Amino acid sequence: MGMRITTNMLRRNYTNNLMSNIGGLEKARKQVETGRRFQWSYEDPTAAAKGMILDRRYARNSDYIDTAKNAQKWIDSQSDILNELSGYANQIDENEFMSAMNDPTGKEGRTAYAKNLRELQESLVHSLNTKYGDTFIMAGTDGRNVPFDLKDGKLSYQGKDVDDALAMQERAGQTLYVDIGFGMTFYPDGSDNAGDIVPSSAFDMAFPGILAVGYGTSEVSVYDSNGDGTIGDGDEKKTMSNNIINLAGQMADILEKEPFDRDMCNALWNQFKAGRDELQNQFARVGTKAQLLENTLNRLETEDQNIKEQYQDAIGIEPALAITNESYAKYSYDAALKIGMSLLGNSLLDFMQ
Repeated sequence: MGMRITTNMLRRNYTNNLMSNIGGLEKARKQVETGRRFQWSYEDPTAAAKGMILDRRYARNSDYIDTAKNAQKWIDSQSDILNELSGYANQIDENEFMSAMNDPTGKEGRTAYAKNLRELQESLVHSLNTKYGDTFIMAGTDGRNVPFDLKDGKLSYQGKDVDDALAMQERAGQTLYVDIGFGMTFYPDGSDNAGDIVPSSAFDMAFPGILAVGYGTSEVSVYDSNGDGTIGDGDEKKTMSNNIINLAGQMADILEKEPFDRDMCNALWNQFKAGRDELQNQFARVGTKAQLLENTLNRLETEDQNIKEQYQDAIGIEPALAITNESYAKYSYDAALKIGMSLLGNSLLDFMQ
């Protein structure tokens, strides 16, 4: 004897199957929208755990990339300033001072060159006080305050005379570390530098401007006092600034004085050229830091791509497959609705639609 199939049984089975199709369609749509094979961790606990780890790695790596890009802009600005400084220093050395020493018009010509030197001296200071946003770029760690001040021909940095070697040494060593994926660590308790960042584990963004233009003083031989044709230890010495901005002002002073002291002029000029060479060294140093950032950013972006690929392998679904699954689920759902039209009343189908 056959089993009797009632209308209620048919309606109940059909409704259950239709709901299953709706669930499958919704799952397929979510796969297309999110690019994930599943939405809840219980569906694949192992893959979900791996995905969480990769999510954390991706977020951390993205932070490193953002920090490295910001540091890159900062270092590029430092490089631009150093390039300006180098241009002014070369103009003082190769154009103004050399021409002043050989000017045939005497005091009148030298006085005109002295004025040019003072204008270039001011230009050097203006470049050093350039801001990036609200921060002074060449101010070491004190980016909120104007770093350099030229007053009465004397330059100060962070409120201290640049010829004060002890004060400047402290300021020249200022650092501003950022974490860009080098494994930033701190010296352990009990060590001499306890609590400080290990320099090799982070990137130093700071550039104390005093490094670019020099600080402190030196004893320089100026005059051939004994008349032997050489300037050596036995000859008269003068204390001279190592700072090219101070030296530019002192060179202007010498050019304006009479009688003209050519020996002192030459000594100042040689001292200035030594400072200019050190400026070029600092320019190269910043270039090295810029290259390090470029290499680091390339590595981080490669890591970013690797994490994305690992994430896709762990919990992702190929877009083409997801779209295919959605199309099939939609087809199954539409087919179920059509079949139902021949089995159930319009009121139920209207409700299901």
